[in-house]
Amino acid sequence: MRSIREDIISWSKDFLEIPNKHLNNFPVCPYAKKTRLDNHINIIEHHDSNTYLEAITKEANKFTGKISIVACSDLSITADELADYIHALNYVYVPKDVYLMASHPEDFDEEIDFLQDTTWESHNDFMMVLIQPFDELEEASKSLKKIGYYNNWDDDYFNGTVKQRQYYKHLRKHEDS
Repeated sequence: MRSIREDIISWSKDFLEIPNKHLNNFPVCPYAKKTRLDNHINIIEHHDSNTYLEAITKEANKFTGKISIVACSDLSITADELADYIHALNYVYVPKDVYLMASHPEDFDEEIDFLQDTTWESHNDFMMVLIQPFDELEEASKSLKKIGYYNNWDDDYFNGTVKQRQYYKHLRKHEDS
C-alpha cells in the first residue's frame, strides 16, 4: 500500500500533470510537473485531527515559497469544518502572500467529475491543505486565462477554486498600499 506522500506524488504525476481531453489537452495543473521535478513540494503527513489544524498553522507560519501540502489521514474534521478554518486562516495569511486551499475526500464525489480523464485513485483517504504563494498563484492564473485554459472548466469548479481565491485579492491590495 502506498503512503499518503506516495499518493500525493502519484496524484501529481498520474492526474494533475497529464494532458486532459476535457481541458483541450492541458494538464489539470500546468505547473505541477515542473514544481515536482524541481523538488519545490514539501509534503507533511499528519495522522491526528486533534493537532492537524495546529500543524497547518505551523506550516503557514514558516512558509518559504516552496509549496507545502499538509495531509491528514484522520478524517474527524468534516469538509465544511476544514473549509471554514482555511477560510479564516486566509484572512491572516493572504496579506502575507500565503494562500491556503483545502481538499477533503467529501468534496471529490462530484466536484471534479468533469476532469476525469484517467482512472487514478488514491490508496488512502486523507484531507489536505495546499499552502502556496498567493501573488505567484494569481499571476499564473492570469497567464492561464489568457491562453484559454479555463474555457472548459465546469462553473462550480471554477468558482470553487479560481473565484474563491480571487475573493481574497483585496487583502493583498490593502497590504501593498
